[in-house]
Order: sequence, then structure tokens, then C-alpha cells
Amino acid sequence: MTRSSRYRLLADAERQAREQGGVISRRQLYHLGLTRWQVRAMIVAGRWRSSGRQTVSVCSGPLSLSGSHWRAVLEVGPRASLDGLSALQAVGLRTIDEAAVHVIVPKSSTPLRPRGVTVHESRRFREEDVVQTDVRRMRPPVALVHAALWARSDRAAALYVAATVQQRIVNGADLLLALDEVRRHPRRRLLGRLAADVIDGAHALGELDLGRGLRRRALPPPVRQAVRVLTAGKVYLDADWPGWGLSLEVDGSQHDRPADRLADTLRDLDVAATGTTVLRIPLLALRIDEEAVLDRIETVFRARGWRAARSPSSSTSAAAASG
Repeated sequence: MTRSSRYRLLADAERQAREQGGVISRRQLYHLGLTRWQVRAMIVAGRWRSSGRQTVSVCSGPLSLSGSHWRAVLEVGPRASLDGLSALQAVGLRTIDEAAVHVIVPKSSTPLRPRGVTVHESRRFREEDVVQTDVRRMRPPVALVHAALWARSDRAAALYVAATVQQRIVNGADLLLALDEVRRHPRRRLLGRLAADVIDGAHALGELDLGRGLRRRALPPPVRQAVRVLTAGKVYLDADWPGWGLSLEVDGSQHDRPADRLADTLRDLDVAATGTTVLRIPLLALRIDEEAVLDRIETVFRARGWRAARSPSSSTSAAAASG
């Protein structure tokens, strides 16, 4: 091999690696025409470095998120695919960090288990769910279902659903279709309720929690993401009760910024001018004592004439007692 042809091979290898987050497998290097001795020489010279038993990094410094994803898939095995939170991060999910890279493989496939990679051997693996436009990864709706099933708690599962839908990576209808493939799992019913809430228009985790609390108290169901046309333009209300003259907003920490607080105040005043009282509840308050918040909301409805419906059994019991 001439020096120029060797340089050309090295340039091709580094070009392919950079398209993969700076990582390339030894098998890919050999396929390009490099020998084991040439790869070893590049590592010994410090130009490349080994990133695992199967992969080499052509970049200095720590791997990027993309590089970590490619390393995980190439190290685990030929049928490995990013899944769960890692697959969602690969298509743009923000605000949720996970140290481990999640990879799925078919059940009983004897995968390698490199450091920093969580390998899930699963009967739910289906090749038709794999997207191969870049690094192998599961389709977002399937990845979201798996992320929620693998979550450490119901709370974390709900957070994953809310964040992924809020960032428009998955919609509620696709989530329900992906969930239909899960026959048995303790969290299946929870995910079904979350998907139904999302389809109903509740995209923030605080809204999902509050929605469940309102249903538990049998309070009047709100109109989700109601549109109001005001003098300043269209606004969207988290929860609206037109017949009761009430609207409710759940605020995350981003609403504490001065400019956002001013915008919220002006909007609430515009809504109030139409005859609607706006109840604005900080998410932190809902987290600290949800029942106390629901008690006060129920009091507001009672002050407007709402009364809890009595069940037929309680009415019969009361009649028997009076008789």
C-alpha cells in the first residue's frame, strides 16, 4: 500500500467517524480496507483512541451525546438500537438528563454490555420499529412507551410523557398506538390515562396532575387549552369553565421571571375584563400540598353554587334512615 493510498484510507475513516459523532467500529475500519496493525498504530500514536472493545474514537476529549449513542449501539451488537430516553434525546428531547445510554436488543441475543450502557433484552423488540436514517434507534412513540415502562417511578414516567409531548416529539394518538403493543405491565393503565389526558390537550405535567385531582373530586370538567380572542389577540387557557366564570393556569418556575410575570398579569387582566376570574396556581404549591390546593378550588366552585352530586346509593340510605 502506498503512502498516498494509506492517507486516503485514513481520511475516509475519519470522515465516516465524524458522521457518527466521532466514533467508528473496528469492523467498519476493516471494511474500508485498514488492517488491524494500522488501526493499532493510530491508537499507539495517539491520533485515535480506543473507546471500547469494538469502537475507536477519532476525536480528542470526551464523546459528544451523538458519539455516546453511536458507541453504545456499535459496542452492544449488530441488532442493538437506541431506545427509551436515549432515542428521544437523539431526536431532540431536552430538559431530561440520563447518565446511562439505553439500548434495546431482542430477547436472548447475548449482547455485550459496555460500561455506561444499559442494555434491555426485550420481547418487545421489533425490527419494523427501528429507524436507521442515522444511528439505529426506535421510533419516538415506541421509545417513549419503553422509557415510561423502564422509569424508576410512576412520577418519572409521567414526567417523560409530559416533556416528550410538550416538545412535540410524540403526540397522544401515536402514544396510544404504541401502547397497544404492551399487553401486560403494571404501568400500562397509567400510560393509558396519560395518553388520554394528552389527547385532551393537557401537555404540562402539572396540568395532568391537577386534571386527575379534579376528576377525583368530581368537580366540573374543564375545557382544555380553550381559545379566547382578546383585544391583544388570541390566548390559550390551560383549563376553562365558561359556565362558571372561571379559568385556571398552572405555572412552572419559568413564570417567575419578571417579564413573564408581567405578561401573565396583563393577560389575566384582559381575561378578567370578559367576566372570567383567573385562578393561577404555582406548580410548586401543587407539589407541596395538592389536597390543600384542591380543597380551595372546590371552595371556589361551591361559592359559585356548585354542589357535589349525590350517588343513588347515598340517597337511598338517607331515605331509609329518615323512615
